[in-house]
Amino acid sequence: MADSSLSLVRRQPGMTLTGPQPVEGASSAGQPGLFGDGGVAAGRAADVRRAPARPIRVLLVEDSHDDAWLIQRQLERGGFAPDILRVQDASGLRGALQGGRWDLAIVDYSLPELSGLDAVRLVRQYCTSLPCLLVSGTVGEHLAVEAMRLGANDYLMKGNLTRLVPAVERELRESESRGERRRAERALAATEERTRLIIEHALDAVVSFTAQGQVTEWNLRAEELFGRSRVEVIGRPFHEVCLAPADRVSFVDALTEGFPPSCAFGVKRRAEILGEHRDGRDLALELSLVPVPSSAGLSYSAFLRDLSERRESEAKRASLEAQLRQSQKMEAIGKLAGGVAHDFNNLLTVIQGQSALLEDGLLEPDDVVPAARAIGEAADKAAELTRQLLAFSRRQVVQLTPTDVNELVADLGKLLRRLIGADIELHSVLAPGRIHINADAGMIEQVLMNLAVNARDAMPAGGSLVVSTAVVHARPPRTAPTAPGPGQYARLTVRDSGMGIAPEHLPHIFEPFYTTKDKARSTGLGLATVFGIVEQHRGWVEVRTKVGEGTQFDVYVPQCLAGTVATAPALAVPPPLPRGHECILVVEDELPVREMVRDVLVRQGYRVHEAASGREALDIWARHQKDIDLVLTDIVMPDGIMGTDLVSRLTEGRPDLPVIFSSGYSQESDEARLSLEAGVNFLQKPYRPATLIRLIRERLDA
Repeated sequence: MADSSLSLVRRQPGMTLTGPQPVEGASSAGQPGLFGDGGVAAGRAADVRRAPARPIRVLLVEDSHDDAWLIQRQLERGGFAPDILRVQDASGLRGALQGGRWDLAIVDYSLPELSGLDAVRLVRQYCTSLPCLLVSGTVGEHLAVEAMRLGANDYLMKGNLTRLVPAVERELRESESRGERRRAERALAATEERTRLIIEHALDAVVSFTAQGQVTEWNLRAEELFGRSRVEVIGRPFHEVCLAPADRVSFVDALTEGFPPSCAFGVKRRAEILGEHRDGRDLALELSLVPVPSSAGLSYSAFLRDLSERRESEAKRASLEAQLRQSQKMEAIGKLAGGVAHDFNNLLTVIQGQSALLEDGLLEPDDVVPAARAIGEAADKAAELTRQLLAFSRRQVVQLTPTDVNELVADLGKLLRRLIGADIELHSVLAPGRIHINADAGMIEQVLMNLAVNARDAMPAGGSLVVSTAVVHARPPRTAPTAPGPGQYARLTVRDSGMGIAPEHLPHIFEPFYTTKDKARSTGLGLATVFGIVEQHRGWVEVRTKVGEGTQFDVYVPQCLAGTVATAPALAVPPPLPRGHECILVVEDELPVREMVRDVLVRQGYRVHEAASGREALDIWARHQKDIDLVLTDIVMPDGIMGTDLVSRLTEGRPDLPVIFSSGYSQESDEARLSLEAGVNFLQKPYRPATLIRLIRERLDA
């Protein structure tokens, strides 16, 4: 080195330090080289097998070349291959400590420009963990103690270097042990820091508390959820800062008992509790308690999740699913409009034609009854058509009732024929007997309608559509989590002879808004709706397709167990129509309907007050309320007072007033508010006079 304070004596294995040369002409056996054996010793060493020398990097603070040689020789005899850098003053020591990596530092006590104690201080200043040995020719006990206090690991006498190798080996072992301990401590600290960050920024509130209930940890989410800062809650009872008053007593009791699994707050399981925000608001929470034993004693970590967000998201999801189904219903109804209008106009033609013949007196006496019967049959068919459309389009939750799949397919056949068009042949292949499932008939109809629309669009040039039913023993796939398991299933199959589905599209067909059709013709919700409805019915859908040959959809729904389907009782001969004498208020804005009801009731002996609106009904009620025994009212009326509002006013003074509502189509909100029940307090239009008379008598007698 250029710096005179550094004497470069680095030695690689097989090299020696540079030192004084042997005296010229001296025997190599009698005078060895300064840092090498003589020839005889070398010859003997060649005959002895030794363990591989262990490399060691030594920083030697020594001004004596001879003493440095002795230290090197002692290390070599101990099985080391020392790589030594010798320095003599403070600047050289600083440079070596800053610029190199060392396994060991050996410091001479007596240096001309640097004391051994100062050298130890420098070593500890730069390298707190580097093993450091103090070597001296004469050192008192007090100096040795001072050196150890300053950071020396051991001290040795130059006159007795036999302790050098054991001391070096010991310090290297302890240094390695300290290094492993430091690495473990750093790894533990890093793990603890990661854990702290994970807990601090967790999506759930994480609150730790002692076995006595005092809060010891409070993360950021807990601050947001409860509106309390960490400083504010540390040390306070958990139940006071987290729980609503209704749950505090039971929590304290459970804490005293150590949270047994039988209690509402049992550890290692989830419980729904009521929390409290700082401003007094109640919080619906999910609580998970985990015991945390440690040397400091038992504590608990509570994980609290706000259920309001989950419930809001579930409500939104349910709303979106309902909107999706309703959108598909409206789309299908729009496509049905043409065919329905055709059939409805045909029925109206029959009604108008026969009624005109009766009115003009163009029929023979024997033809009057058949004409009236034809009018009634046409009206029944029109009413059934309207009923199907309303049932299909009504917004409603899933209402599972025993449903015969064969009957459902047969009843829907006419609608399907209108839907698919005349250029597509429709075939029904129904399994023998009845196939009952617990289902919402309207939703299963929607499944059939959507699959039929999908098949029709796949056959633009016409083709064949086959709808079949069967009972099979099936094992649900893993993708059907709601299915009850292996067993008997009703299978509804819709097979077309259309274009088939390309392999790249097949994985996506049940995704909402995914469509290969023109956006103007399809919303992409049809098959997504099918998937959702079938899943709600604890079933699944399988698809088989081949490009150019067609597609088959198999819908599996659990079959009803034997004996769970009630058998309809045999119909008895209807009794004669009952008569009455009571007074009835009829509220109906359609004059023909009102007149028909009035005439029917009067013929049966009833007294009738008529009102064309809600306001007119209130006027009649003010004059004759003591005489009126029953109110028959339409729900939807034009003057701003709906039938439901009218009844609310009338029943304020007479809560026991018998009421019958009637409507061709009632709003969903009214139905929900009044809990209308067909055949009890609700009469769906159109209805036959006999049905009206019997219901009025039942309400009056009740």
